[in-house]
This record gives sequence, C-alpha cells and structure tokens, in this order.
Amino acid sequence: MLRTDGIKRDGDLKAPVYAQSSIIDYWILDIPNRQLLVFREPTATGYRRQFTLTVSDTAAPLAFPDCLISVASLVRSLSNSPF
Repeated sequence: MLRTDGIKRDGDLKAPVYAQSSIIDYWILDIPNRQLLVFREPTATGYRRQFTLTVSDTAAPLAFPDCLISVASLVRSLSNSPF
C-alpha cells in the first residue's frame, strides 16, 4: 500500500498527539489508496483501536452515530475530479 508523506505524518506524528488530547474519533482520508483510516479509544500513548475502511464500507462518527458516511463518496475516482 502506498503511503504518502502526509498520511504517514498524520498517522505517526499527529495521531499520538490527538490521542493524548483525548480526541475520541480521528479519521485520516487516504485518497490515493481510496481508504479511510479510523483511530478510536485514545490513551496517553496513542489509540487503542485503529482500522482501515475501504470503498465498500460506511463509517459513522462517534459523535453522530446515526450519520452514516460512505467511504466511496469521500474518495471518488481522481479521474472524476474537476481539478
């Protein structure tokens, strides 16, 4: 799996800081790999739970559990991008 410097920085450097700050639900959108990285259950040293969702999955923020978000809708094909 390809990891860009930004995604590596977000996971390796930012995630522990957010966990130490008690951010209960941290997401990283990995557009090149069409994935959503989810970090939950913060501790003083990092997140206890980390999982990867793909385009066939949905996610719900812990703060809004009834709000289902399709990973596919977040990582539309780059060929469809207006940019």
